[in-house]
Amino acid sequence: VIWKLVQCSRSKREKASRVHEVIVFNELGEICAAAHMRNNGIGSQKPHMSPCCNAHCSLRNVAKIAEQIDRAVFSIDLAIFTFSSLSLADALKRALQRGVIIRIISDGEMVYCTGSQITMLAQLGVPVRVPITTNLMHNKFCIIDGVERVEEIRLLRKLKWMRPCYSIVISGSLNWTAQGLGGNWENCIITADEKLTATFQAEFQRMWRAFGKTEASRIQPK
Repeated sequence: VIWKLVQCSRSKREKASRVHEVIVFNELGEICAAAHMRNNGIGSQKPHMSPCCNAHCSLRNVAKIAEQIDRAVFSIDLAIFTFSSLSLADALKRALQRGVIIRIISDGEMVYCTGSQITMLAQLGVPVRVPITTNLMHNKFCIIDGVERVEEIRLLRKLKWMRPCYSIVISGSLNWTAQGLGGNWENCIITADEKLTATFQAEFQRMWRAFGKTEASRIQPK
């Protein structure tokens, strides 16, 4: 009984410490950009940084997203309209090196835009699917270690159990581009809410099946 109570207490503390955060990108985010370029070097794409006195710092906000990607244990499912951020692409490459399974759904036209990081990730073996339609795949969300996906991976690997992890969803108006991350007025929610992560994971799974005719091997630069 005592051990059960200890486990329950630990579980409550652990859940309370999980991320629930709204990140806002606005016109105040770039007032510290010059200082960061001096400190880190012009063109630096470092996802982590020293403390910044600007509460709206764009670099700090990007680092918060990269931090969640760096915490991925088993899976990352990304549905993104357009993706050109080098720092977030680097975070996904680090995840690949750790053995995290990544899948991407994007828009059929935006995949091939100049500077798109999606084709680069596809060349590294990340499966990418797009809808065959004139309608836009305008979603911008990322599920990290979704429960349904982790269970799917466990069954595929024929394992009895998986290392403990918890689900995160990152969603909002934000495209993962230089303009979105450092110019536009945007919002991004990062949360471990179980209902929200399950809902986003279910929609990703549905789209992944629906777009099954566009396997990564068929997506080649135009």
